[in-house]
Amino acid sequence: MGKRKSTKKTVAAAAAATTASPKPKRFFCHFPSPDRDLPAEFVSSVQQLEAALKLPVWLFVQGGEDEWDVLGGLASGAVRASRKLGLDRGQKVALLIDSCGGQARSAYEIATLLRRHCGGFTAVVPRIAKSAATLLVLGADEIILGEYGELGPIDVQIFDPERQERLSGLDEVHSLERLNAFAMTAIDKAMLLFVNRMGMKAKSLLPHVTRFVAEFTSPLFEHIDVVHYTQMSRALKEGEEYARRLLRRRLGSEDADAIARQLVEKYPEHGFIIDQEEAKSLGLRPTDPTHDLLRIMDDIADQLSGLTAIGRITERP
Repeated sequence: MGKRKSTKKTVAAAAAATTASPKPKRFFCHFPSPDRDLPAEFVSSVQQLEAALKLPVWLFVQGGEDEWDVLGGLASGAVRASRKLGLDRGQKVALLIDSCGGQARSAYEIATLLRRHCGGFTAVVPRIAKSAATLLVLGADEIILGEYGELGPIDVQIFDPERQERLSGLDEVHSLERLNAFAMTAIDKAMLLFVNRMGMKAKSLLPHVTRFVAEFTSPLFEHIDVVHYTQMSRALKEGEEYARRLLRRRLGSEDADAIARQLVEKYPEHGFIIDQEEAKSLGLRPTDPTHDLLRIMDDIADQLSGLTAIGRITERP
C-alpha cells in the first residue's frame, strides 16, 4: 500500500510540474556586462520597435553614470566587437540611441563602422542624443525622433581646471570675434565723431583714431592666450569636419557644409534643444513617425533612465 501511495504522489508531482507556468524569459546585452538582465518591459517595447521598423534593433543606450556612459573608446570598442556577436555584414539595422555624448572621434568611428559593415543604419532617438551622440545620428541614412526626442549642438566642450567646469570652445572663439567687431565699430564711431566736430578729412584722422582705439582695446586683447585660442578653434573644426563627412552621403556637399557649420556655431548654448521641428529647419530631414511608432518610442523613453546597454538584445539560454 505504501508503494502505491508513493507512486501516486510521484505521478501527481509530475503532473503539477507539467501544468506549472513556464519560467519567464530573461534577456541581456553583451555590453557593458552580460550578467545584467534587461527589464522585461523594456525588451517588449524594443521588440515592438523592431516589428514596426522591420529592422533588427541594436542598442546604444548610455543612461548611467560610469565610464560606459560616455561616448568614447569603450563604447566604440563594444560596437566593433559586435561584428562577432550577430551584427551581420550587409544587414542594415536600426540603432536606438540614448546618450549625452562624449568624443567626436568615437562617434565618427561608430557611424562609419555601421555604414561599412551593415551598409547603413536608421537612427532612432526616443529621448536624447546630445553633443557627440548628435554626430553619431548624422551618420544615419534615416533619422527618427520621438515626440520629445532631442539632438543638440556639436560645439566641443573643454574642462576648465580653474573654473572646475566644462566650457564650450565657442566661448573663447566668439570672444575674439566680438572684440574684433567692437574695435571696428569703435573706429567707425570715433571717425564719425571727429569728422563732424573737427571738420578734418578722414585720411588725416585715421592714424589718430586707430591709435586711440588700439590703446582702448589692447588690455582686452592682451588677456587672450593665442595658443589656447588656436586649440579651441581646432577642436571646433574637428566636430564640424566630422559632421560634414557624415552628412555628405545623404544630403550632398553644399547642404552638409551649411548644416555642420550651423550645428557648431548657431546655437547660444550647448544644451539647446533640437527637436523634430528644429531638425527640419536645419535641413536634416527627419522622418515623420507614425502614431504607433511614436507611442512605442514614448514607452521606450520612459524606461531609459539609469539603463546602459550596447549591442543586440539576447535571450538567456
